[in-house]
Amino acid sequence: MLKRISTIKNIGAFKDCNASPVAFDKITLVYGRNTYGKSTLGDIFASLKSGNPQNLVARKSIPDDQSPQKIEMGFATNGENEGQGKAIFRNGNWTNGLRASHSLAVYDDGFYHSHVFTARSLTRGNKENFSNFVLGEQGVEKAQLIEVKSQERGQKNRRKTAMEKEVFSGIEGLQDFLQQTVVEDINGTKEALEKARQDYVDLLKQKKQSTEIKARSKLSPISLDRSLIDGAEAINTVLATQLENQHEAAKAELENHIKRHFTKIEGAEQWIQQGLGYITRDKGNGDKEIADNCAFCGQSLTPEVNELLDIYKQCFDDQYARHEGFVSSSLKRIRPQLTLNLLQTLTTHIEQTDLVIQAYPELSEQPEAKTVIDTIKAVHQKIQGQLDPLRAVGDGVIEKFNEIIPLKLAGPDKAVATVDLDDLKAVFDSIGLLTTALNTEIATFNQHIEAFKATLENGPLEQQLATLKEKGIALGKDVQRYEKNDACIEYQQLLTDINSLERDIPRLRDELAEEQNTYLAQYFDIINRYFRALGSRDFTLQHGTNNQGKKPVNYFKVQFRGQPVAEADLDKVFSESDRRSLGLAIFLSSLDSMEPADLARTVVVLDDPVTSFDDHRVGQTHSKLVELADRCEQIILLSHFKEGVANFLNVHGFSRTDVRVIEIIRDAQGSKLQVADADAFIKSAHQQNTDELIDFVERRTDKLSCKPRVYLEDVIQIRFAKQIRAHAITNNTLSERIDALKTHGILSADIGQQLHRWRNELNPEHHVWLGDDIENQRNTVAEFLEFVFHQLIPAA
Repeated sequence: MLKRISTIKNIGAFKDCNASPVAFDKITLVYGRNTYGKSTLGDIFASLKSGNPQNLVARKSIPDDQSPQKIEMGFATNGENEGQGKAIFRNGNWTNGLRASHSLAVYDDGFYHSHVFTARSLTRGNKENFSNFVLGEQGVEKAQLIEVKSQERGQKNRRKTAMEKEVFSGIEGLQDFLQQTVVEDINGTKEALEKARQDYVDLLKQKKQSTEIKARSKLSPISLDRSLIDGAEAINTVLATQLENQHEAAKAELENHIKRHFTKIEGAEQWIQQGLGYITRDKGNGDKEIADNCAFCGQSLTPEVNELLDIYKQCFDDQYARHEGFVSSSLKRIRPQLTLNLLQTLTTHIEQTDLVIQAYPELSEQPEAKTVIDTIKAVHQKIQGQLDPLRAVGDGVIEKFNEIIPLKLAGPDKAVATVDLDDLKAVFDSIGLLTTALNTEIATFNQHIEAFKATLENGPLEQQLATLKEKGIALGKDVQRYEKNDACIEYQQLLTDINSLERDIPRLRDELAEEQNTYLAQYFDIINRYFRALGSRDFTLQHGTNNQGKKPVNYFKVQFRGQPVAEADLDKVFSESDRRSLGLAIFLSSLDSMEPADLARTVVVLDDPVTSFDDHRVGQTHSKLVELADRCEQIILLSHFKEGVANFLNVHGFSRTDVRVIEIIRDAQGSKLQVADADAFIKSAHQQNTDELIDFVERRTDKLSCKPRVYLEDVIQIRFAKQIRAHAITNNTLSERIDALKTHGILSADIGQQLHRWRNELNPEHHVWLGDDIENQRNTVAEFLEFVFHQLIPAA
C-alpha cells in the first residue's frame, strides 16, 4: 500500500511539499479545497499508473523558477521495507515506478471521459477504450493482435493497389505476367524489341503514307534525241546540191560583170537576184511594168541598162528560183536542229531519275532493288562522262555549219564542201548504248516499285502490323518482366501475406468471441448490479459488439425500463448522476472481475467519484468502497467536498480503525499535506462555532470568525426546536422569537429579559465589538457562554 508521499516539488500547487510524517492508511480520505492541489494528486496517481509523465511536466508550478520537479512515494506491503518500494519522479520521468508487488487502479475524470462519455456522447473512442478496459490485458492483447493484423492487411492491400496502379499499370493479364519466365539475355531482348518497334513505326508510317506512296511517280525511260545528227546529215545533203541547166552564156556574162563591177564577189549574185524585184512598178490595174528609174540609185534605165537586166533575168530564171527556194527553205528548216539540247535533256533526266529513286527510301533497304539503284547511278556516271566530249564535238560541228551555210545561201546553184560527222556519230553511238542499258535498269526498278506498292494494300499491311505488334508486345513483356522482377517478387509476397491474413483475422475474431462471451456476460451482470446499487434502477446495460474497423469493439447498449435507448438519446435519458454512476459501476466491476490475488495488491484511487450524486448515491458509493477495502490493498479517496468526507466518517469512521483523513492546506509557500482531525470533519457548523468560542475564551486563538449574535440565534433554534415547532413560532426577528417563547411559557420572564440583553450586547454594532480591547471581548464571550450553558433552560 501507499505509505506516504514524502516529497512533491514544483508540481502544480505543490511548490515544495515535504510530507514524510504524513502516513496513509488502509482507507485514506484526502480532502482539499478547489485550487489547493487535489486534482494534481489525481494526476500524479494517473501518471504513475500509465508511466506517461506528460501531464506532470506540463504542471510546473507558477511562477516557474526553473527548480527541478520531484516526487517520492513510498509503497510497501506487510513485511516490506518502505525504502525499497519508492516510486520516484525526476528529470521529467518516473525513474522508479511501481514494483510488481503493487498495482494501481485510478478512477477520475480522465477515466470517465475516455471510457464512458465524451461531452455527454458515446463515441467510437469511448467504445474502444471501454472494450480494452473490460477485456483486460489478455483480451486486449488478442484484440490488439487482430487490430495489428487488420492494419497490416490494410497496409498490404493499399500497397498492392498502389503497385497495380503505379508499377503494373497497363499490364494485361497480371497473373500470367507474374508467372512469366524471366529472360536471361536482356540486352538481346531489348535490341529485338527496339527493332520491332522501329519496324512497326516504319510500317505504320507507310500505312499512313500509303496514298501518297501510291501516287509517287515511276521512272521514265530515256529516248535519245538524234536531232543534231539527223540535221547535220540533212544539211550536208543540201550543201552538196547544184543547178546544172542554167544558161551558160548569160552566166558567163554575169560572172564577168560581177568581177568588173563588184569589189566583193561573195553574195553578189544573191544581191543581184534580189534587186531584180525592185525594177518593176504597179500599173494600177494589177499588172506590172518596167520602171523608168532604179529604185536604189535613181539612175535612168536606159536601153543599155535594160540589156544588162535581160542578162540578169536569163541567169535567174524560174528553175534557179525553185532551186534557191529549196536550198533556202531546207536550211531554214533544218538549221535549228544544229543545237546541243541533248546535253540538257540528259542532265535533266539524270536529275529526275535521282529524285524518283530518292522518293523510295524503302527500296534502298531491299538488296535487289538497291543493286538496280547502284547500276543506274553507275550508268549515269558514264553518261555524264560523255557529256563533255559531246559538247566539244557538237560545238565544232555547229561552228563549221555556221561558216558553210552562208556560202551556200549566197550561191545556192553551186555545191559547197560538207562537214565531217564521224566524231559526232561516234559520241552519239556511245551515248546510245548507255541509254539502252539505262532503260533496261529503269524497267527493272519500276518492277520493284510496283511490287512495293502492292504491299501497301490494306490486307497485307494490316497483317504485317498485327504480326509486329504481337511480337513487340511479347518482347515488351519480356523486358518489363525482367525490369520489374523485384516488384513481382514483392507483389507475390503481398498476395501470400494478404491471403494468410484473410485466414488469420476471422479465426482470431472467432477465438476472441468464444473466449469473451462468458466473461462479458458475467461482467455486464456485475455492472448492472453496481449500476442499480448506485441508484440507477430503471436502467439495464446489455453487451454489444461492433466488428467493423480493424478490431472488434465491445460496448454497452442501454435499456430504460425494458425499452432500448438509442445512443443519440442517451444524453436526454441519462441524468448527470446516471452517467457518473455508470462510469463508477464500470470501474468497480472491473475490480470485481480481477483475480483476488491481483486485487489484493491493487491500490484503488478515486478522485471525487460522487460528483453530482445525491445523498443516497453518496451513501451507497461509500458503502461499496468500504466493502472493496477489505479485498484490495488500499482505498485512497480524493475529494473537495468536506460534507462528503464528513458523511463517510459519520457512517464508517467509528466502525473501523484503519481510516485516516489527510488535508491539503496552503500557505504562502504553496500547498502541503497534513494529517487532519477526523472529529473536526464530523462536527456540525454549530459545534465548530462552539469550539471556536471556547478556544477564544481559553486563549487558544485570538481570532474570532464566529459571530456570537448569530451563534445565539442557532442556540435558541436548536435548544428549543421541539417547542418552536409545536407552537408554530415563525417570527422573522430574534426579538419577536424571544417574546413568543415567553408568551407560550417556554421561557421565564427573567431568562427572556437576559436574552434581550445579550441580543443587544452581541449586536455587531455594539461598543464591545467596535473597540480594540480583545480582553474585553474575551470576558464578554466567557460570560455569554456561562449564560448559554448553565442558565438558558426552559421554564419550570
